[in-house]
Amino acid sequence: MNDAMLTSLHSYWDRLRAGRAAPYRAEIDPREFEAALENMFILERLSPGNLRVRLAGMKLCEMMGMEVRGMEAGFLIGESDRERFERLLDVAMSEPAVIELRLEARMRSGGFRASMLLMPLRGDLGEINRVLGCLGGEGEHYAPPLSFTIQDVSVSPVETRDQPAAEAPRRALPGFAEEQPAFAGQPPRLRAIEGNPHARGPGEGLRPYLRVIDPD
Repeated sequence: MNDAMLTSLHSYWDRLRAGRAAPYRAEIDPREFEAALENMFILERLSPGNLRVRLAGMKLCEMMGMEVRGMEAGFLIGESDRERFERLLDVAMSEPAVIELRLEARMRSGGFRASMLLMPLRGDLGEINRVLGCLGGEGEHYAPPLSFTIQDVSVSPVETRDQPAAEAPRRALPGFAEEQPAFAGQPPRLRAIEGNPHARGPGEGLRPYLRVIDPD
């Protein structure tokens, strides 16, 4: 891995996981890799075969020539290599593994070469269903949108120490933590209904154990 930006991000991810297969998304502190923020992205697997871009830096969107948040992950790569790319994303999460791609996009002025780093992440419930990635290009002169083809692949299985698979995150930080939904609306005010004409009187049966209430 020759790109200094990708190497720095990989080192941070490796320190953060502390021997686990992958860190939690909520543990990531974007202040620790500010130099890579414009080039980084987070992918999330919503269901089998449905992997989406959850977060994307400005530089990545510029290379793609569009806002990529919410799009299918495969659109980060040219159509000819999308199936291969999606299989590699599955490997990153299922093995798990760190994957480095050497990419190239053809332009009128020649080829634009880039490197992409893919690293597994856990969701809030402990499942490895996300990928932390970064795309760095060789130079700033390119004509978007870039359609990358995969030139070379390096797959490095993640080495782990024996720890519980769903170990809770050591710390939760703002930034990449999942937003918690707020309660919508106000709870209804309740009042008791007295004088039920159908209620049994003393000695007419078992003592009632339910009390009817009516939203006001």
